[in-house]
Amino acid sequence: MAVQQRVFLNNPKLFVAPGGLNFEKHLRLHAQEKLRYFDEIARLTEDQRNMRTVTPGYIEGMTRRWMALYHGEIAAAQYMGTAAASMPFHDYFEFIACCICQQIDELSHAEMDRDMLLRAGFQLEDLPALWEECEAKVVFDHLLSLEDGFEIAFKGGFVLESANAVVGFHAMARFAEQHGDYLSAANHRTRLTDEPRHMALGVAVAKAMLADDPANIHILQQWQDEFAPLIYNFIHASRPIERIPGSNFSADAQWASIVEHHTRNALKLGLRPTLTL
Repeated sequence: MAVQQRVFLNNPKLFVAPGGLNFEKHLRLHAQEKLRYFDEIARLTEDQRNMRTVTPGYIEGMTRRWMALYHGEIAAAQYMGTAAASMPFHDYFEFIACCICQQIDELSHAEMDRDMLLRAGFQLEDLPALWEECEAKVVFDHLLSLEDGFEIAFKGGFVLESANAVVGFHAMARFAEQHGDYLSAANHRTRLTDEPRHMALGVAVAKAMLADDPANIHILQQWQDEFAPLIYNFIHASRPIERIPGSNFSADAQWASIVEHHTRNALKLGLRPTLTL
């Protein structure tokens, strides 16, 4: 059960938008990244764009992972909206701006996923039932249950994005191309231009909280300890990928990479790593 608490800084100026992110910079970056994506898929053949070149059994094996991506992006847009709305506007304008920029990213990802699912032959009315069966749903249900803006950004950015997304999308893009899926490979590569910003927001929140009061390390540790173990559900959702003919994907190997990445990042902030093999 999520611990509901509200965290505000004694000195809100200690929060600094990572990379100097603001609406102007985000608009420029977002336009560049998404135009590159649309240019890339325009160069695909009609068969490649509509996944007629994929390995037999590939779409079935990827279904649960795709549900986690598509519905996860929709959930992320919702919980980042909650994070933005939870903070006083004038004191936390930079934080709110970062949350709204991330919302734009998440909605764009969901749009790309929706297009991909339709091209793969899914019907939109069937997706909610598939999501109910997906093991990763519990991860996003937890984030959607939260009310504190900093807790949402830390868990969603520092824990979820850095532990799972940054590690997983590199591997999944390579795997997709190996199985003739050039559409979602382009999708994953485009996502990876956004995910480091989302991770950086979680890190910026943690650094601001620690600068404001070193004792906040205990709150961050509590948040991480509560949330991080849920990430393993992504591995359950990825198990069917191992059964795709010709697959060399290993959910256990992916988990080992996630644990390594999480451990390295946690130690940088002075946190005790939570994920284990």
